[in-house]
Amino acid sequence: MPVSQMVRAAIMVSDLEKSREFYTNVLGLKEVYTEGVAKGGNMHALIGMPDTATTRVCILKVPGKPSYGMVGLFEVKDPQPPRIQRQNTSSNIGEICMVFYCDNLDPVHEEAKRRGLTVVAPPVQLRVRGHIKQREMTFRGLDGEKINLIEWDLAKADAGDRPEKWPGVPEK
Repeated sequence: MPVSQMVRAAIMVSDLEKSREFYTNVLGLKEVYTEGVAKGGNMHALIGMPDTATTRVCILKVPGKPSYGMVGLFEVKDPQPPRIQRQNTSSNIGEICMVFYCDNLDPVHEEAKRRGLTVVAPPVQLRVRGHIKQREMTFRGLDGEKINLIEWDLAKADAGDRPEKWPGVPEK
């Protein structure tokens, strides 16, 4: 049975305010789709926590865009979930990487370094099947979530012209 495009990524975070600031000011997800506290009801069951858990939620999105591809920040207390163990400088089985287009990688790369975040791959030209394509970078967010940025004109991406369609230039 088919599904829709992904609605949102839901990230368990250790500090909602710090995570909100990061996703708002570094990645530009400035529009709040919804926010609040989930206590009671069945939110705890959906995220696999006991019914004593209190969950603070803030779901962010790109301003003026449809409500798809959002980032949901979930801070759970009483009890707080454990941190997952991972290899921070590479990939891990079962790990998800959020991928976004970005007009210019350099300021994000500098901000990631300034914040002491793990940069898995600094901005680099992607090489695919003998062709040089757009620049990309990968880094870890505040709680270790993996984020990949593809450098591409956002207006072009919104119009459907995406780097996946661009063959690139032949390597010499």
